[in-house]
Amino acid sequence: MTLGYWERHSFDDPAVTAERDELLKSADRNPDPCTAFLDLLRSGRRDAVCTALEYFHYQDRQARWGFGNPLDEYAAEVLDRARWVLRGTPLPEARGQDRASALWAIQNHAEAADAPLITAALRAVNGDVVDDGAVSAAGQCLYACDVPEDRELVAQLGAMALDEDRPLRIRVACARALGSAESDQAAELAVRLTGLPELELQTAGALVLTAHLDTYRPLLERLVPTWSSHTPEVEDIRVALEEDQVDA
Repeated sequence: MTLGYWERHSFDDPAVTAERDELLKSADRNPDPCTAFLDLLRSGRRDAVCTALEYFHYQDRQARWGFGNPLDEYAAEVLDRARWVLRGTPLPEARGQDRASALWAIQNHAEAADAPLITAALRAVNGDVVDDGAVSAAGQCLYACDVPEDRELVAQLGAMALDEDRPLRIRVACARALGSAESDQAAELAVRLTGLPELELQTAGALVLTAHLDTYRPLLERLVPTWSSHTPEVEDIRVALEEDQVDA
């Protein structure tokens, strides 16, 4: 297993180091790591809490194999501690990894009320290691929002997706996160994405517009024939157009 940055972090408390090492051993020796996880999560130390959040994120990733996250019963507490990290003063030596650990931990658990914290994290990112976690949490947050969603968060995702100086991978992640928004604001940003030269951004923007077919069907009908049928997401867009036509 991996705890990312926190595997190599030097704690000033030997007890915290020992608990971190218990988590690292859990994959090979299969002990019950819950005690070490909770001790770190409830320690009140930013670096220790972030180590626990990273471990929770690891278990969330493992859940995709069908076993579930054994720590899910603590998801509410994880969300609370992640918010505490995001509100606090970053560790300078961590170079954003503390913020990233908090965001990754809540990427499947963020709520509508977390929009201001996630927006602030997006604005503060310095390097795509933080972007990844922030974008995943942002998409979940927008999914939890009522329509219209938090305007500042939608605007920030749109600005990042349109920012030519960012890595394409991050821009595409931001564009896809907008797919969790159904507001007119998100649709207007998506139209701009469909006009960009990068195919991944075009299709990500088009997916957002499938929630607005009353307005943007003609645009999508013009775009779909220009894309290869093997292009990711094109089939989803085509199906949305066909199903909407049947319903009409």
